[in-house]
Amino acid sequence: MDANRFDNLTRNVGEQKTRRTMLKAATGSTLAVLGIGAVGRVALGQDVSAEARGFRRDDCSRNADICRDGLECNATTLTCEYRQTPSRRCGGDYRGKKGDDCERESDCCKKKNLTCDQDSDRCKRNKKN
Repeated sequence: MDANRFDNLTRNVGEQKTRRTMLKAATGSTLAVLGIGAVGRVALGQDVSAEARGFRRDDCSRNADICRDGLECNATTLTCEYRQTPSRRCGGDYRGKKGDDCERESDCCKKKNLTCDQDSDRCKRNKKN
């Protein structure tokens, strides 16, 4: 373990308010440093069954900040959805605008000739041949 990892580990443990959270942080951090990330997340009480990546329809019930660029956590469905503003309307459904993160073709606004670039995971203008 290098000095930076050790410093981060001790800082994380030291910032905890109770002994219980301190023990959880120490256990989780130690396991994560050892390369056992999923086991560390379980020790911290986090769900690892379905890794939400912050794309459209991903679960954001435990972390509203997980949603990617152009998306926000919908308070009703507790899933990441594209921001709900009139300027973002695309054929009745809200889809990604140019530069928004996307996971599949259906995430981007077809009316604006946008497709999901698989290299960058962003909606981009489809160039006509």
